[in-house]
Amino acid sequence: MDLDCRAWHQLHLVISVPTGPDLMPASPKRLIRRAHPPGRLYAIWDQREALMALTFRQIRGRFAKPVIGLAWLILQPALQAVVFSLFFGLLVRVPSDGTPYPAMVFTGVALWHLVQHSASEGANAFISAAPLLRQTPMPRLYPVLAASLSATVDATIALFIAVLAGLLFGTHPGWALLMAPLFVAVALLASLGLSALLAALCGVWRDVRQLVPLGLQILMFSSPVIYPASLIPEGWQKLYALNPFSGIISGLRWSLLGAPSPDLVNLGISIGSAMALAGLGLWTFLALEGRAADEL
Repeated sequence: MDLDCRAWHQLHLVISVPTGPDLMPASPKRLIRRAHPPGRLYAIWDQREALMALTFRQIRGRFAKPVIGLAWLILQPALQAVVFSLFFGLLVRVPSDGTPYPAMVFTGVALWHLVQHSASEGANAFISAAPLLRQTPMPRLYPVLAASLSATVDATIALFIAVLAGLLFGTHPGWALLMAPLFVAVALLASLGLSALLAALCGVWRDVRQLVPLGLQILMFSSPVIYPASLIPEGWQKLYALNPFSGIISGLRWSLLGAPSPDLVNLGISIGSAMALAGLGLWTFLALEGRAADEL
């Protein structure tokens, strides 16, 4: 039995267990809470096969029905990058620090899809996964983790295409290309924190979901997705670096496209902000997941 089958057998095992006063408590919710305390990190590792199965399920679910399937991974950021290139690159003439603007914006858009997809799916994690959370003893953080992990697969493929596009435009990444996985890992960490934070808030206060699209749009234009971070005035650079995605995107452009290297102090501030966001998101999730579960 392969990994996927074993994991889903574990997830659905509780459904096949006979009920009765001597075999199983009448309330499955009480059993779940005793067997797996909410949000415990050891439970997340203990059932990692189920997490991978849930992640693969989300990936397959997004591309099983569309006609173009996995090609949408490339087309979605590519089309958005084309629109930004035509408007901001040709009409507005946004500078690109010596790198081709289409390659620069494609890199930013590819990484932003990781953030946007992770946060959007995380905001709805409790609601969309409610039947699964009610029927199985899986940690409640799993739907949030699965959303971010599946989005990382999308972003990795898109970033690979960004490297190829950069080569076509004459960029030379060099040895800095080896640093790209580090920046993707930090981006995943920040996205997980944001996703967990939104999942907890939206699980308790459902109206917060209405603010998520607007908030993500504001965050995108506050990050160097369609422009280089060098456009920010020098006196504002340290404050701007508090946005974790500012340093991450600048670092990715340096590693993938050979763009100017980011300021090390500002990069350190952004990485620290990413770690702080991850910690805040996890702490908020652990504090509110019980209340969110009661709303299911």
